[in-house]
Amino acid sequence: MPKLSMHTATVTISLPSDIGSDEEIAALRIAGIPVDALGNAQFGYLFVRNGGGSNRRNIFRWFAGGLPQEPPLP
Repeated sequence: MPKLSMHTATVTISLPSDIGSDEEIAALRIAGIPVDALGNAQFGYLFVRNGGGSNRRNIFRWFAGGLPQEPPLP
């Protein structure tokens, strides 16, 4: 079985889930995440985990170089 690689996000930020989209985009940019006017990462990979239940926060994890690709199996 191939060894799974670990990868660490370049930037991780937690924002309230009820924040407006303009405020969310501004917060992501202030944190150093390059997003366009719609909140999409301009490069790299942006993963968003929506908080549910009593935790009403969204976690944004941005990987500057994208996610690593697994090597092909022999």
